[in-house]
Order: sequence, then structure tokens, then C-alpha cells
Amino acid sequence: MAQPYKRFAEVYDTMEADEHSVRMVDYTKRIFRKFKIKATSGLDLCCGTGTALKLLSDEGLMMSGLDQSAEMLTRAEDKLHGRPVDLYRQSLPKFMITDGYRKNRPRLFGIVTCFYDSLNYLLTQRDLQAAFRSVYAHLEPGGWFIFDMNTEEALKVLWGDVVYSGVRNDLAWVWRNEYNETKKTADICATFFVKKGRAWERFDEVHTERAYDNKLIKRLLREAGLQIKGFYRCHTFERPTRKTNRIAVVARRPAR
Repeated sequence: MAQPYKRFAEVYDTMEADEHSVRMVDYTKRIFRKFKIKATSGLDLCCGTGTALKLLSDEGLMMSGLDQSAEMLTRAEDKLHGRPVDLYRQSLPKFMITDGYRKNRPRLFGIVTCFYDSLNYLLTQRDLQAAFRSVYAHLEPGGWFIFDMNTEEALKVLWGDVVYSGVRNDLAWVWRNEYNETKKTADICATFFVKKGRAWERFDEVHTERAYDNKLIKRLLREAGLQIKGFYRCHTFERPTRKTNRIAVVARRPAR
């Protein structure tokens, strides 16, 4: 069984999995307008194939990206060819990006983003808290943190014991899902078939996410020193309900 986002990187954009990044960047631009955010630099955590990096750099931001998958970063490098975007292979929760002048201090950014429920891959409360603290350390005073996460409703209902499948000319996939009520975790057993000449090659990956209570997310953000400016049903500016599948959060490092 391959590690998550290893072979998946080959077909990620073909499956249009990066469309979520497109929607999140559009939403992020609305957040910029709502909160009058004027950042000039940004860091995208779990940047994947680089779609969000490309779109945010088109907005004039000096972007950097971080991902633990070398294969995803290779795809991102190809997509971002010719753009002044720095890519780093590191993993959450604890990460450290430095610059050439202060090697023992974190590089600071005006915004940090983390899209497509990447934070749900952190399976313990301690790891989620450590990720928030790492974000705080990389934000400029007054800098912004924008992210989305799956809720328990999503993992229970949309993942649950559900099977999803799809097909393209040279690609097919089947995702079998299972939810663990006790642990509040869900597993995707993803099987892919890629056409290679006249034959089809199969590979498999397992992806596991954990759901966190909204109150806990807010508490961990505050304990990391971040101020919560918005807590929404994703893609809206409405409050989430118990039936909300995805939340979006706007947090800020205090200016002083």
C-alpha cells in the first residue's frame, strides 16, 4: 500500500481534485475583501500540485509552498515553472522555514493558508495544537491564517460506509470509505487504475482523517495565540450548523 499522495500525485489534477483549491482561492479573495487584508507574502501548507500557489501568485502575492510529498512537489514545480515561488518538503505539525539571514528564526509571512481539509490528517489533538503554534510562529504580527476542515458530519455522512468511483479515458478509481465512531476518524481505501499502453496498472493508497469539535478547534487556536476573526460554513460567511460538512476559519496573529 503506497503512502498517501505518492502515486496519487500522478493523477491528482487529471481527477480534477485541484478544483477545490480553485474554489478556496476564490473564497480567500472574498475573505481578503471582507477583512481588508493587504498581505504581500504567503505560505500555503500542504500545497499539493501547486494550484493555489499559482492562483495566489497571480494576485501579486510572493508565495511559498510546503508539502510532505516529494511527488506532489514535483508536480507543483512543473506547474509553477518560471514563477518566483519557493517550495519546501516538510510535514505538519511542526515545520520551520528560515531565511538566509536568520537561520534560527522562522521566516514570516503575511498570510498562511491550508486548504482541502489537510489539517484533518493530523490525528491527535496534540498535533493539531502543534500545527497552530507553528503557524503562529511563521505569521507576521497582524498576519492572517485561513484554512478549511472537514467536520464530523462530513466524515460520518459523506465518507461513512460510502463507495465513490469515477472514470476518465486513461484513468479509473474506486474509493471505499469507513467511519470509526469512537475515534472520530475515517479511512479512504483508494484504488486507482492507470492505463499504460494496452495494459492497466493498479495502485492503492489509504487516507485517514480525524474530525475535531468546533469548540476544540477554537480553543486550540486561542491557546496558540491566534485571534479568531471568522468561523464559517465554508464558501459562505454564515455560521456553521450541526449539519455543516466543511468549516472555514479566519484567524489572526495579534499586531502587538
